[in-house]
Amino acid sequence: MSAARSLVSLRVIAATAALPLLLTACGYGSEGQKDEPKAANAAADAGKKLSASEVRIGYFPNLTHATALVGLQEGLIAKELGATAIKPQTFNAGPSEIEALNGGSLDIGFIG
Repeated sequence: MSAARSLVSLRVIAATAALPLLLTACGYGSEGQKDEPKAANAAADAGKKLSASEVRIGYFPNLTHATALVGLQEGLIAKELGATAIKPQTFNAGPSEIEALNGGSLDIGFIG
C-alpha cells in the first residue's frame, strides 16, 4: 500500500471515529434558555415553596457526613429549598437510616 493511500485510510478512520462524538455534542442544549444571573434567580426563588411542605433529611452526625453538616448549619440546603421546611434527623448506623428511607419517614439520606 502506498504512503498516500495509507494516509487517506487513516483520515477516514479518524473521521469515522470522531463522528459520533460530534453528533452528540451538537444536540445538547440547542433549545436551552439563556443563563440568567444567579442572584436574580435566588431572589425570585427565595420565598418559593416546593411541592412538599417539608423535607426530611437523615445523616450521621460525624465528619464523614460533612456535606449534610455544613449544608444544614450554614443554611445552604435551606437556601436551595426556599420556603420548604427542613426536618433533620441523625442516625448512628446505616441500617437504621436505610430502614427510615424504605419506610417513608425520610425523604433524603446521606449515607457512607
